[in-house]
Amino acid sequence: MEFVVLLVGVIVLGLLGWGIYRAMKRRETGSPAAGRQAEPQSSTLDDSTYRVSYAPPEFEWSGTTTGALPVKILTYKQYECLEDARYGFRIVALPPSERKQPQPHKTRAHGLKTVASLKKHGFLADDGEGGHLITDRGLNALEVCSVRY
Repeated sequence: MEFVVLLVGVIVLGLLGWGIYRAMKRRETGSPAAGRQAEPQSSTLDDSTYRVSYAPPEFEWSGTTTGALPVKILTYKQYECLEDARYGFRIVALPPSERKQPQPHKTRAHGLKTVASLKKHGFLADDGEGGHLITDRGLNALEVCSVRY
């Protein structure tokens, strides 16, 4: 009986210590928003000071789009489609039976309804060759809309 109480006590103390360690670690690194605003002073930066973005700079939201977006929540398929477009892929709308077929270089296939919905809301625009590219409004949606999984 005493052993069980001692074991539970050690586990509780371990979890408490781990929680304090995580809180101190989080406080040391600061919030992500604070890291983006302040430029580091030294020329030799460690890995934790870099802001990582896998999208090319031309696919970052310009910040100039104004007005409310027509949707506040993106479905996971819409989010996935916009992310592909953000990374420079040309989006084509295909039925399910053709979606798994190989696509030309820098092209991704997504569902007909998904692409039609994103186009209707102004998040995708025709590229003139049967595909779609992301608009600034679509980049804004990636920044501010939540995703329903």
